[in-house]
Amino acid sequence: MELEATRISVQGPHATMLHATSVSVADHQVVLLTGYPGAGHVAAALGLSGRLKPDTGTVRLDGLADPAVLRRRVAVVDAPGITEPDDALPVQTVVGEELAIAGRKAGRKAVLEWLDEHDAAEHAGKRFEHLPVAVRTRLLAELTVARPDVQVVILTMPDRHGGDPHGWFMLGRDLASQGYGVIITCSDASARLLDVKAARMGETDQPDPVQVTAVAPVAPIDAVEEEDE
Repeated sequence: MELEATRISVQGPHATMLHATSVSVADHQVVLLTGYPGAGHVAAALGLSGRLKPDTGTVRLDGLADPAVLRRRVAVVDAPGITEPDDALPVQTVVGEELAIAGRKAGRKAVLEWLDEHDAAEHAGKRFEHLPVAVRTRLLAELTVARPDVQVVILTMPDRHGGDPHGWFMLGRDLASQGYGVIITCSDASARLLDVKAARMGETDQPDPVQVTAVAPVAPIDAVEEEDE
């Protein structure tokens, strides 16, 4: 799988939101895409995912420029004003809504079981805004990849919530190790802290993505038993 954007730009009502940008990501890869905090991050995420038609350039997934396919396979996580949850809602309500979108059981019991499986049961009754930063980003990402068709995950400005950027970068690497392509939009300062060569909004000549080793498959129980004999 490869998502490739070639010289995409987005014009706002009064100024350019995203200058011509080229960026690509494949499965088992992470890309940091940096830019000045603001509307450019959301424009990039929506353009890359087929939710906004760029004014110039093209976005292709495996060579196909089809917005419907992009919307199904490229997920945008926590984009301000777009996919971020209502911070006043309880965590269990947000989880239930996201599980329903993923076509999974979303009743109270199923939600509490999901939270328990993801080491977050203690947060079930909290307002979403009261989640620790790292937990917020992780839960939203894990809920996103619960959708069956997702191949690319775009984490949108996770550093706007504060916290240690190493946390969400390791989350991105973990998702990539599972086979997803991951793009994280963030500030230049976060990329410098991480000491990672980042792609930049408004540029077309970009560094190579970070390649992540795939998670080793778990051997079937029967095979393990045979080896032990």
